Amino acid sequence: MVGRASGLPRAAVTALGLSLAFLGCGGGYSRAPRAYVTPPPRMYAPLDPRTSAVIGFAEAQVGKRYCWGGNGPKCFDCSGLVQAAWRWGGIALPRTSDAQGRALFEVPIEDVRAGDILWWRGHVGLYVGNGEMIDAYHSGAGVVRRRAVVPERVLRVLVSPS
Repeated sequence: MVGRASGLPRAAVTALGLSLAFLGCGGGYSRAPRAYVTPPPRMYAPLDPRTSAVIGFAEAQVGKRYCWGGNGPKCFDCSGLVQAAWRWGGIALPRTSDAQGRALFEVPIEDVRAGDILWWRGHVGLYVGNGEMIDAYHSGAGVVRRRAVVPERVLRVLVSPS
């Protein structure tokens, strides 16, 4: 909610949006497109144990607060949450959303699957399936599970078979 519906003056909402955009992860808050990810119609095999661990970790963080530069355990920013979730799954990722965007393999939105990273300039979230994502959204929301908005890019962590 913004403007009068949130009870805040429009100038305060604008200042908050600009400050979140400047800080990085909250930038997805003000720039996020209105379109949502539609899950692919085909069925997938059950999640592999590593991806299940990553998603389970992220789900356990829902409700924790957002903090800029946070990588847990008490608070997270967007890229810190994604990095910590994949670390829980045994994979080391770069710390920032931009570095994650440079390091990971891009896949078409039509091929999105649980465990993929939804990327926007200055923001990332973890796709958990069924058209939903978990991300450290912004300081007003913290870590949330929500409908996945269409990202600029979909990134996949490529894991060698064990």
